Amino acid sequence: MQQIDVEKAGKAELRAALTASIGRVNELSAAIERLLRRPSNPSPIRHTGRDDDFVPAGWAEQHGIAIPRSDGIFESTTAWVRVSHGVITGAGLKNQSILSMMISLQLVDEGEERSAMLYTDWKMAFLSGVDPVKWTAENGRGDPDAWGKEDRYSKLLHRVDQDSLFAMDAIVAVKPRAKHLSAFRNNQTRFVEALGVVVRTIRDINREADKTLEDVGGI
Repeated sequence: MQQIDVEKAGKAELRAALTASIGRVNELSAAIERLLRRPSNPSPIRHTGRDDDFVPAGWAEQHGIAIPRSDGIFESTTAWVRVSHGVITGAGLKNQSILSMMISLQLVDEGEERSAMLYTDWKMAFLSGVDPVKWTAENGRGDPDAWGKEDRYSKLLHRVDQDSLFAMDAIVAVKPRAKHLSAFRNNQTRFVEALGVVVRTIRDINREADKTLEDVGGI
């Protein structure tokens, strides 16, 4: 009968056990090394996909904005980006409005530019009112002879559709948002049409005001 060398068998099992242990140690070491390397390669800031505040991918890089792994508002000389919980939730230009772009593209004449400035002036007067509820009637204060800036803006609100007003607000904004800039680039015609609607209404209101004041002065 063949005899089994117990000592040799024991050594073989020991070598196998040691080899397996070394393999597991190597795997653990590799896993730890991967974890230690992660901070040097941070995950990129995610872009929000919400329709109400869309930021085009690459916006920050395009405008030279460096975003660290933290929340806040980060700026370059031309643009800004807002990050909340690791997500870009807002972005826009700092020194160029959509109106100025339209002027440079010769989509707006001098008269339309002046009317756009009037729109901003009227709206600021309207918003500075102590009690906005007073400005809900078609005739501002409810007085047909009231033709202050806030009254004219109140009339404008009732004569222009909401889409055109929203577009106009984006056009005259000093710091236009990225989603509005993207919309302008994709559909300049819609912005030109909205501006035209608002400008024509402003001119109509001014003519009515001039006529009313002339009639009052002639009495």
